[in-house]
Amino acid sequence: MLRRKLESDLVEMWVGQDKTEEEQLFRESIRRFVIETINPVTFDAKKDYKTTSRKLYRKAGERGILSLSIPQELGGQGGTAVLQGIAREEMGRGKVIGYGLPWPLSWTHVNFAEGCSGDLVKEWMPRFLNGEASLGLASTEPKSGSDVASIVANGVKKGDKYILNGEKGPMSSVSTTDAFIILARTGTNDAGARGVTAFFAEADRPGIEYYQLEAMEDSADLGGFRMNNLELSLDHVVGEEGKGFYQQMKAFDIERAIMPMAYLGATMDSLELSLEYAKNREVWGRPIATYEGVMFPLIEAVTKVESIRSFCYQVLRNYDERKRITKEAAMMRWYVTRVCLDALDACIQANGAQGYTDNVPHQRRYRWVRAGLFGHGTQEIQKLVIAREILGKEIYDQALGRK
Repeated sequence: MLRRKLESDLVEMWVGQDKTEEEQLFRESIRRFVIETINPVTFDAKKDYKTTSRKLYRKAGERGILSLSIPQELGGQGGTAVLQGIAREEMGRGKVIGYGLPWPLSWTHVNFAEGCSGDLVKEWMPRFLNGEASLGLASTEPKSGSDVASIVANGVKKGDKYILNGEKGPMSSVSTTDAFIILARTGTNDAGARGVTAFFAEADRPGIEYYQLEAMEDSADLGGFRMNNLELSLDHVVGEEGKGFYQQMKAFDIERAIMPMAYLGATMDSLELSLEYAKNREVWGRPIATYEGVMFPLIEAVTKVESIRSFCYQVLRNYDERKRITKEAAMMRWYVTRVCLDALDACIQANGAQGYTDNVPHQRRYRWVRAGLFGHGTQEIQKLVIAREILGKEIYDQALGRK
């Protein structure tokens, strides 16, 4: 079983989750990529995260990491959800923290490749796969975040083009994204989800005005854009008109399940570092790890992380077996984030004043992971999804005021 080797005599901590030789070899390859390619640019990332992120994406493209999640018929490797989870977990352990890490491409890329015009796919998909360009999803709006079906940005068909108007944001990596999948309303407001269409738009098109937002974590590159008569030809429609919401819904389960794996990796590394620190930092003549006030919060955190990690890998294996994971993915999205935040808070506290500085990674990881309680739907939305799966749609509809 592969585990990080600590310099001290700490007992190896984590239960091995790799069930096959392929999974173990893949974990080793991603760990080498993190150690040899990502960790050495930690200082550069602090100075210029955007430029460093671009370089890392190209490196990951060269290694075939970006194409892991893309089906083979679309030019990718068709890797399993478990392999994607391993990649996220191992990258999360790295020293470059936050957004812009070169994760395997998302389901948004699959929607683009399957639903957009052949010429655009031929032009852009190779660039996404090799890390030369990035694709973002513009679904959130200032007044409709988790409730994607209620978006108000609109697209009006005029002859051989659509004219889009409205605002999108907040979203991460806004200034480094080269193209977007934009969800806009092409039907009436009362059509709800059935009136939403997906469009592909190059980021430098006339009619897009960008803005930046100050974020809790600098690497978020948080912002948005306003569309002022943005013109898109008919070949920029992704899939069928009015089906954009449902196309994106296909991605929600796996996207919600995959992202928390990075939080787990970051938290595992912080716990290892904090336990090492607690064994060696002495107060009143003995290591602070011998004091229950320091020891117990860290051990409780290890217990929760170990337990939820096993659950996460089982969910990913269920997805690979084509089992429905809607309930479990929603559980992962909010509860893993909550467990990791509590664990990182314990790491900060155990490190004292050092934990509040950039000398150790814990506080930056905390700020990064905190976004997990609203990304891909707030924790409240995730709990509603879980309730729907357990209590039934009638109770869910009543909770939303539909009956």
